Amino acid sequence: MAPEFSVVIPTFGRPEFLAAAIDSVLAQTVTDFEVVVVDDASPQAAVLPPDSRVRLVRRATNGGPPAARNSGIDAAQGRYVAFLDDDDVWTPDRLALARAGHDRAPVAICWQATLGDSTTPPHGRRLDGNVGDVVLDGMTPHLGATSIERERAPRFDERYGSCEDVDWWLRVAQTLPVTTTPQVGLRYRYHGGPRERTGMRARVDDAQTLLREHRDWFRAHPHAEAFRLERLGLSALRVNDRGLALRSFARSLRLRPDARTAWHALRALAPRRAQVDA
Repeated sequence: MAPEFSVVIPTFGRPEFLAAAIDSVLAQTVTDFEVVVVDDASPQAAVLPPDSRVRLVRRATNGGPPAARNSGIDAAQGRYVAFLDDDDVWTPDRLALARAGHDRAPVAICWQATLGDSTTPPHGRRLDGNVGDVVLDGMTPHLGATSIERERAPRFDERYGSCEDVDWWLRVAQTLPVTTTPQVGLRYRYHGGPRERTGMRARVDDAQTLLREHRDWFRAHPHAEAFRLERLGLSALRVNDRGLALRSFARSLRLRPDARTAWHALRALAPRRAQVDA
């Protein structure tokens, strides 16, 4: 019989993080699942624990996170697909939260917290029902906090090295209702290790592609465009492209005046030594 959940974990060359991610799935209170680890052509094949619910899909060529997740969706057999990055972990009740959500909608999300940081409060958005007009007004839900009916899950656009989750969420929210269980199911890991294909320059380029390719949708949703332009400006600042940053902040302010965005625009005008990360 097919499992209730297929957990897709893309990975590339991070065995110590991968082991913790898999362990957090094996510790779930809901046990009707399979784990599909997609090794995105790592130099050395991923090593899996001896559990029949865990299986490996090894890609012949490296395609980045979108391609790896697509390979996982293709291999999945469960009723629902849930995503987990190889450097993050779940709380033991993560799939129980998803199960409760799927009683209400085909797309279910929960909240997240920073791994090892008890001072930062949990965070996440409250999205319920048909959210296609507001889904990009703020940060899209983390994929590690997301599950979806497998047969209705769209593929990720493999042209993106980053922002693929934003593009995916935009397409999902146009056709499927969403529900939120406002409890922490994902613990997100901050670390200084490599993030394959998701460097800041790639984020700048992909953010511009996203705005260009969904131009008509953004023109009809100015709050979402303003938010994405502010995010683009922040990324541009981090690669010291202050011209692009200033243009992005200015366009954002024309669409939605905001004191924080105005402050970032002033940072773009300041000497580089005076800038600090947002």
